[in-house]
Amino acid sequence: MASRDIPARVQLMQDKKKERNIARYNNNIREVKQTFLIVCEGTNTEPDYFNEFKLGSAQIETAGTGYNTLSLINKAIQIRKEYLKKEKIFDQNWVVFDKDDFSANDFNAAIVTAEANDFKVAYSNQSFEYWFLLHFNLYQGEVDRNTYAAKLSALLGFPYTKDSGVSARMFNALFSFQQTAIGNAIHVYNSFGPLHASPAIEESSTKVHELVQELNRYL
Repeated sequence: MASRDIPARVQLMQDKKKERNIARYNNNIREVKQTFLIVCEGTNTEPDYFNEFKLGSAQIETAGTGYNTLSLINKAIQIRKEYLKKEKIFDQNWVVFDKDDFSANDFNAAIVTAEANDFKVAYSNQSFEYWFLLHFNLYQGEVDRNTYAAKLSALLGFPYTKDSGVSARMFNALFSFQQTAIGNAIHVYNSFGPLHASPAIEESSTKVHELVQELNRYL
């Protein structure tokens, strides 16, 4: 009787081994990570902020360049080429830059050029700190970037600067308000209508929320 049970037990063991192999295969598929290249205008603020995203199923490579508008796009293309030489291809390529005082033509041309070269754009008009402000209030209309630091310092309860490490602290201080910021950014962006032919005149506005939403998919 026991001997007749042996083939059945062997078959059961083989079936379970097959199930484990399938599970292991599926786990390996899930472990394939999404990769992001994020090339930033700022050398501290933006890279520090995005490096604070602790992603479980994605990897981020940030570059803080000190370049702006069209020069940033050219630098981003160059950086991507350097990675390609190392056989590193990114699933998503992003550039992060501000309007500041740059001309409308340069700002708009940078957006068009970036998109034509398969870069997604997380711009801010006037600057990146507008995204931080949206965590607290729905700021609409022209908000001079020279007032951002004072506003943020008052809202945060500690001095806001562009020094290295401050944005990492900002990420943690603002994280619980992130969904508010996303909602505010979407509301402001949509308020300018569907065409967005000239983002340079859409002040104040930002598309940083689009990159944040994308990163949040891989937390």
